Amino acid sequence: MHSKRVPMNKRVRSVIQGALIACLSVICVAAVSPGDARADQTSPNIIVILADDLGYGDLSCFRAKDIATPNIDRMATEGAKFNSFYVSAVCSPTRAALMTGSHSTRVGIGGVMFPRNNHGLNPDEITLPELLKGQGFATAIIGKWHLGNQDMFQPLNHGFDYWYGTPSSNSQFYYPTIKKYAADCVFREGYTRDGILKRETAACPLVRDNVVIEVPADQTQFTQRYTRETIRFITENKDKPFFVYLTYNMPHIPLHASEKFVGSSKRGIYCDTIQELDWSTGEILRSLKELGLDQNTLVIFTSDKGPNTGKGGSAGALKGSKGSTLEGGVRVPFVACWPGTIPAGTESDEAITGMDLLPTLTRLAGGDVADDRVIDGKDIWPLLAEKPDAKSPHEAIYYLRGRSVDAIRVGHWKYRMATDKPSKVKKSKKQPAAESQPKKVSVETLYNLSDDIGENTNLIDEHPEIARRLKRKLATFETELRKNLRPAGVASER
Repeated sequence: MHSKRVPMNKRVRSVIQGALIACLSVICVAAVSPGDARADQTSPNIIVILADDLGYGDLSCFRAKDIATPNIDRMATEGAKFNSFYVSAVCSPTRAALMTGSHSTRVGIGGVMFPRNNHGLNPDEITLPELLKGQGFATAIIGKWHLGNQDMFQPLNHGFDYWYGTPSSNSQFYYPTIKKYAADCVFREGYTRDGILKRETAACPLVRDNVVIEVPADQTQFTQRYTRETIRFITENKDKPFFVYLTYNMPHIPLHASEKFVGSSKRGIYCDTIQELDWSTGEILRSLKELGLDQNTLVIFTSDKGPNTGKGGSAGALKGSKGSTLEGGVRVPFVACWPGTIPAGTESDEAITGMDLLPTLTRLAGGDVADDRVIDGKDIWPLLAEKPDAKSPHEAIYYLRGRSVDAIRVGHWKYRMATDKPSKVKKSKKQPAAESQPKKVSVETLYNLSDDIGENTNLIDEHPEIARRLKRKLATFETELRKNLRPAGVASER
């Protein structure tokens, strides 16, 4: 027996719909905990500040005694400080991981990008700025990109509305014939418009939206200019959510600071540049407050890798430096501040990574990450918000160098199997040339990082069963990684 559908009176339907909406609203409000960042249904503005080559011992809030970073220190006091934040050992992989939420090797960026390379971040990757833009954010990168030199790889093709900065490291040249030049481009140090196109390569340029505006760039003004551009962008976009990826060139070599900061630190030009970065961070925080945006803006400060210890950088109590999978090469400072939302004075030793920013920030913006690919990053908001009993969402931290997986950390145990460079020895006159240098050897080590942060005591003989277990887990991950690789993009032009 079939019943006949009777049309509902419009007024009755309206009353019922209104009641349902009211009920759902009550349910939704009740479901949102007091500490949830989206309790007011407003997406936070997001600023991610990334220094280049700043080490674990290069901020005073991370126990540096000979450098003053009061603004970043205040972020740590008023927000959260993480002592076990991991990135890649070199520039481009860290940036690829941050943009995609995946291990850099998984997305085809195994090492440092150079101008001669014809590959870059694949346009098919779904990046953090694309995800945020999909949620209504205005997006900008101000500073260094370093994920491919050709136009197809540039930030404007990866979700950014605006770009002001350098294509790659400030130490790298570029191919001038594949760049556009502004009508009012500033040519310095003897460069001319006609002369530059005859060159095979040219020095580091300053670019705005894929167009060169100065070559070579005046590197003493990098930090000052980036600060002004950031403040201008957030001011112009203050009435809607914005995402700024502020990626400084400093303290990567060649080291430069503006006149006001040269000689300002106790550790030479390397730390002069860091103190200028701290000033810049303070100016941005001050502007947010003046604009009334500080209570609704999440600001993160971190670094892309460990320090260049040969130029004045410090890894503090950690062993190693940039390029290494020792802790000093991949563990960097991480500070996050969001007044009124991230509890003041939060400090954590839980292990998190740069890949975690994509799922965490996407979720805060109300979006979802892609489910058609492997995303290695995890949502770390419970840790940032200091939720009760919050733990690292990672079963293991993997240390990648190039296309190899050097090490694994599970809990406080770190197992590492890497090829160490041999120490140079003085050649004996009687010693055959082939025997004058020791051969490279793979060394297995096991450290308890809870009481040996400096990786000084190899415990592999005392705990062989732990080493074997971690080695098996590392091998399993490496097998999975090889099965789920995604290719880098390839350009037809050089």
